[in-house]
Amino acid sequence: MIIQALIAYVIVSILVQAPVLWIAGRTIVGAEKARFMDAVIITVLAVLVNAVTGAFLGKNVAGLVQLVAYLFLIVKYYETDWIKSVIVSVVNTVLGWIIFWVLVTFIGIGAIF
Repeated sequence: MIIQALIAYVIVSILVQAPVLWIAGRTIVGAEKARFMDAVIITVLAVLVNAVTGAFLGKNVAGLVQLVAYLFLIVKYYETDWIKSVIVSVVNTVLGWIIFWVLVTFIGIGAIF
């Protein structure tokens, strides 16, 4: 049952977060470095790190570990520095919230989130 939930979480994360991360990456580091498959890999690995650390260390520590892992993955896969990695993360978060707001406000699908 836990494995099925993790697989569903990874799939939903790929569908929701990876495109936003890809757009943020293309905006900040450029189209040559930020490929869509890199965004998918970053998303999957970040979700797995969060799930594993959350299971063993608790949610607060898992969130911090995931943040560091997420920034490291952006540095590695987008071939950028830590500052641009933080900027990509912030743009990713802002874009995600804007998309969420548009979906909830204009389309009314907030119930699924």
